[in-house]
Amino acid sequence: MKYLKLILSFVIFTNLFLLEAHSVTHEKFKEQLKNTKDKINKLNKNAPKSKPAKSKDVNLKNKTTSKPNPTCRKGKNFIFYGKTDNYIRVVGPDKYRNEYNEVKDPKKVFSNFSFLSQRPNKKYFVEYIFDPNGTVTATNMTTCKSTKYNWAFKSSSVKTAYKVYLSQANRGDIEMAIYLSQGSMSYKNKIRFHTKGQYSNCYNYQNPQCNQPIAETLLVGFRDLKGNKSYAQLKDAYLVRAAELKKKKEEERLAAQKKREAEIKAREDRRKKEYERAEKERREFREEAEKKRAYLNSPEGTLESGYQNYMVIKGFYEARKNYTLKYVTRSQFNNAKSQIKAIEKTLVRKHRIDSDKIWKKTSEWYKKKWFSTLELYKSSGAYNQKAQGITKLLLMSLNSSYNKVVKGGPSGMKKDF
Repeated sequence: MKYLKLILSFVIFTNLFLLEAHSVTHEKFKEQLKNTKDKINKLNKNAPKSKPAKSKDVNLKNKTTSKPNPTCRKGKNFIFYGKTDNYIRVVGPDKYRNEYNEVKDPKKVFSNFSFLSQRPNKKYFVEYIFDPNGTVTATNMTTCKSTKYNWAFKSSSVKTAYKVYLSQANRGDIEMAIYLSQGSMSYKNKIRFHTKGQYSNCYNYQNPQCNQPIAETLLVGFRDLKGNKSYAQLKDAYLVRAAELKKKKEEERLAAQKKREAEIKAREDRRKKEYERAEKERREFREEAEKKRAYLNSPEGTLESGYQNYMVIKGFYEARKNYTLKYVTRSQFNNAKSQIKAIEKTLVRKHRIDSDKIWKKTSEWYKKKWFSTLELYKSSGAYNQKAQGITKLLLMSLNSSYNKVVKGGPSGMKKDF
């Protein structure tokens, strides 16, 4: 039995010498160590009991046992997913994902949070802290033993997992893939380790040139590296920000609504004012037309209209009186002159109106409306059909006024049979 214990002790020592110190191999070593101790305990139970030898150097009261070292946990607020709720997606590492489930700046995640890894059925966990300078520290939070690696992102784009390469001197790179709650349904809240193959994006385990699996652990939580806040503090801070943002959005909505209502009211006011203005113009136009119509039907208006017709007829007569082809013949002009004289005499006698004042007013109208046009006809010397049409209308209008004022209106047809 004594020799068997020596052999088993030698096996333990050999394992201690050969096994590597990083977190994944360390787990395998502890499992082998436990199995070896179980075998030794089984042999001790079957061995004959002997009385322990007394020794003056052994003091049972002062004997120490191995206990977890809590110093590396002191003052740190670890947040475990099992003790959170749905707000974890907006206060934890997943909050940096956009509506397309992509992380635009993964460096923010690594600089703001650590990651807590735990192997299934194990009570201890390892915290990974990624320093922006390219160093990652993996600390066993039970023994407080740490291992450092160099790290770099495998890719700047993050969709399903944060993938980084871990490296140490004289060792091959290890790919570490961190899957959060919204990254992948197959590997939700898991950390996977692979050896780096010749083809970095190949995971065909039957092909030795592809990445090969090392281990898979659970992503059990994280820690707020910036403020070391607890989950309750992060949640409360988020709710305060959310309430402020909601209040701000509500204020913006109300302001926008008020602005829209003001714009609608302004448009309605402008439309109303435009309608009132247009209605006022139409009313004024109608009133002006009524006044003008009433004036034209008055003795003064009738005389003024006659003066206007005569002045323009005279202007067209003088424009081509020396040409064979005339706008107004001499006979037509003399007739127009006789008609306006008779109209003036009749109206002045009947209504006592100031003909000189009306003539002066009509002269000013002629200067503004017709003088320059008739001077152009005179200077050009060319015959114009349009001018001929105008003179015919003027002669007809003057003749109509003459019949109305002097002759008392159109006469009935005389019986000729």
